[in-house]
Amino acid sequence: MRAEWQAHIDELLQTYQEKRRQIADMQSRLEAIEAEAEAADGMVRVKVDRQGRLTSLELDPRVQRKLGSEQLAESILEAAKDAQAQVADQMRAAMQGLVPEGADEGGGFDITKVLPERPDDFEAIRERLGIPPR
Repeated sequence: MRAEWQAHIDELLQTYQEKRRQIADMQSRLEAIEAEAEAADGMVRVKVDRQGRLTSLELDPRVQRKLGSEQLAESILEAAKDAQAQVADQMRAAMQGLVPEGADEGGGFDITKVLPERPDDFEAIRERLGIPPR
């Protein structure tokens, strides 16, 4: 095998291994994400997991005297939405640097912004993933 080919293969392997390490680190950070929020002057507290699912709900005993059932429901929803927004912010922060800018515009990840239309356009893929040109 020619030396320049071997050098190029070694460079690609090193880039691949570094990206794998970054992705593993990101995955660990994503798994640990959760958020807490409160509403109704702290009488309603919620916790959500990384998927935005409610995992904990705490109600101060005073809430029954101060809020009607409709206000209580609104407070729970408000706190849950706040916690879910925190989770979304944490997810974006954890993925920063690995997901190309603009790939999550509109609140969702768009794979078409990472991969080119033509799968044979490797230079475009390299550029989007931050891999130096050959």
